[in-house]
Amino acid sequence: VHDRNHPDLVSMKMADSAVCAGEPRISVFAAFIRKIAKERGVSKAEAAALLYDLGVRGYDCGPDESDLEELAATKLKPINFYYFPDWFGRKSHDWKTHYSDRTSPEACLAKARKYGVPRIMVVPPNFTDGKDNPAEFEKILACMKAYVAEAKKLGITITVEDFGGTANCCSYAKYLKRMLTEIPDIKFALDSGNLYYAGRGEDILEMMAFAKGRIGHVHLKDQSHENNRSYVTLGLGAVPNEKIVRAVGASDYDGWYTLENPVGDTYNDTVRQAALVRAWLSFK
Repeated sequence: VHDRNHPDLVSMKMADSAVCAGEPRISVFAAFIRKIAKERGVSKAEAAALLYDLGVRGYDCGPDESDLEELAATKLKPINFYYFPDWFGRKSHDWKTHYSDRTSPEACLAKARKYGVPRIMVVPPNFTDGKDNPAEFEKILACMKAYVAEAKKLGITITVEDFGGTANCCSYAKYLKRMLTEIPDIKFALDSGNLYYAGRGEDILEMMAFAKGRIGHVHLKDQSHENNRSYVTLGLGAVPNEKIVRAVGASDYDGWYTLENPVGDTYNDTVRQAALVRAWLSFK
């Protein structure tokens, strides 16, 4: 029986309520914490405290990250797992090739409960030959349906994002729309720059409109006008981040805005990016 008062579910609710009323929920990737610690010569706990003082309250991480226990002990809350399941049985740990994790799908759910992570962004395996493969997508869709159902029993939300790697089904708007259409309980993790990164000319604003009412998480990044694979600090590139943030903020979305790519000094760029997101959301 699903117990909404289970301690794990309570901690998940706490992760999402770790922000004062009226504040935007701003988070970062776990790499920000590590980079600030290294650049400033401080501990990860001290780096997390610096981010906390900026109004950052959470971080995204993978279930396999070796310092997960250490990060979970800081002032920031783990609010999202990004997870690459090995649904095709490739058994490879080379994420650059196959995007597979050591953690099994069941273990990922267990870790989410342990650390109070309320949502898991699932990135399916790449197509075997890197090219569009409708038959393999049907297998991915079936696996995703089953995983969303299992996660729902545990009170965990599964999201799917527009992924930038062109060998992945999630770099195609047509497959993202199929998932959202055929899996009512899945949410869309809107990544502002990934369709631009994929380079097929698909429009993130159109995809955002299609997913209206289904957005479960937001990742913010920016890339240059000259090179869709070259990152720049938020708001200075080709990605329509201001339009995205203002549109999402004007909807009924009350979730997180995760900053993904620091440029230059990590702490100083986080100061800038967090202030920009607040300005776009009309927070003073």
